[in-house]
Amino acid sequence: MPDTQQLPALFPPEPEPPRRGRGRILLLFVAVAVVSALVSVLVTVVVIGQVGGGQAPATPTAAPDPTPRNTADPIRPGGHSTLDPNDRSDTEAAVRGNWPLIANDEFDGTTLNESVWNTYTGKTTGGVGRHNPDNISVGGGTMAITSHGTSSAGMAWQPGQQYGRWEVRARAQQGNGYSAVILLWPDAEDFPEGGEIDFMEIPDGQRTEAHFVLHYGEDNSQVGTTTAGDFTQWHNYAVEWAPDHVAGFIDGQEIFRSTDSIAIPPRPMHLAIQQDPGPFGNGWVPPRDETTPDQVKLEVDWVRIYGL
Repeated sequence: MPDTQQLPALFPPEPEPPRRGRGRILLLFVAVAVVSALVSVLVTVVVIGQVGGGQAPATPTAAPDPTPRNTADPIRPGGHSTLDPNDRSDTEAAVRGNWPLIANDEFDGTTLNESVWNTYTGKTTGGVGRHNPDNISVGGGTMAITSHGTSSAGMAWQPGQQYGRWEVRARAQQGNGYSAVILLWPDAEDFPEGGEIDFMEIPDGQRTEAHFVLHYGEDNSQVGTTTAGDFTQWHNYAVEWAPDHVAGFIDGQEIFRSTDSIAIPPRPMHLAIQQDPGPFGNGWVPPRDETTPDQVKLEVDWVRIYGL
């Protein structure tokens, strides 16, 4: 507010008529009131602008970097399954089950389709390394995540959904110290309550075992199965998630099923593909050693999403 001692200068003195003294005081009060009112209006306008009275919305902050995968020690699945090497016809679960296709990526181009994939830039599982989108490449009809040292990559399909079927054709190059993972992760980022379904997890550097692991509950309970095979070769990995069950498949053969209502994820989830550098998980993924190649790849031929 202006110094009220300066206000009389705004009104030059006039010859005072008889009994004018009371009028000067009134005039001074009026002047002070006018100036105060103007200052009050200006302050009100500033405050309203600050709280959004017609102000343009603030620029939204960037969405948090997607970082699927829990950091708790994984538990080796208790179940076991065996693939029948003679059962090789129509080895897609979708073909055998006549599932209705609703979305897919065949990786036929030379760049990743960023309209359906978000790539990671944050820390890898357990904080061992960093995700770098430059480690993702597309060409020759496949997508590859190439890991080296503690640098790797991951990507998540958008949007997610509640219930459905997902099938991915993939292979994992040998290399101690890296875990190839294809999974469903909760859209709400509320693991473990929101669940997790690892329908291809291969931490074994020789790639001789593939795990299907269903995580659920606030204590990260886990059930699943381990399947023996040569997973450096192409295989089709699938999951079926319905209101009353979760089932897993490799090459069209069912390897896992749970109908436990407590274990079924409660909310929408999305597909994620990543390769995690070790060590982490109390030996689940061991460290790299002298046998580990300079680069280790997880390759994906196609991704297909189906309705129930």
